[in-house]
Amino acid sequence: MDKRKIGLIVLAAGAVILLVALLLLFNTNSPWALITLGLSIIVNTTGLSILIAKRSD
Repeated sequence: MDKRKIGLIVLAAGAVILLVALLLLFNTNSPWALITLGLSIIVNTTGLSILIAKRSD
């Protein structure tokens, strides 16, 4: 599996986590909303950095 595909999978997972975070944020008053929002930011940043990183060939 190449780096581009791994980056896209991580980015897709981050998008799903972001949707869950927004659902929790607007529908509940749970502290888990901010935790999942922070997790979403970290996962999306990781996915984008994998996609942007240059090859080390």
